[in-house]
Amino acid sequence: MGQMLDKQLSELLSRRDHGLACCDVKSSSVRLQKLPLGAEQALQLQALAQVLDASSECLGGQLLAAAVNDLWDKLDEPLRSEALAACRAIQHANRPEAVPGVEFDLGSS
Repeated sequence: MGQMLDKQLSELLSRRDHGLACCDVKSSSVRLQKLPLGAEQALQLQALAQVLDASSECLGGQLLAAAVNDLWDKLDEPLRSEALAACRAIQHANRPEAVPGVEFDLGSS
């Protein structure tokens, strides 16, 4: 396991021991993603969520976030630079003024 996955497991076990809620799905910093997951892994995720007193959606999101962080840490410099450039391009394309049909008003009256 990577460092972030190890840390996530420790946090999950600590939350379980203290009865704390596991995730926030309403924050503006959270994006919901649909993604395929094999039937066996989906079953395992549901079982883990049940024993950790979490929802499978929240647990899956936390584990995926930790795995993505671990993956970024392992990228070599050329690939990391390419991935950062892709992030900037995606953010730029999703700005309101870049979306057709959306008016962007800077607050003029």
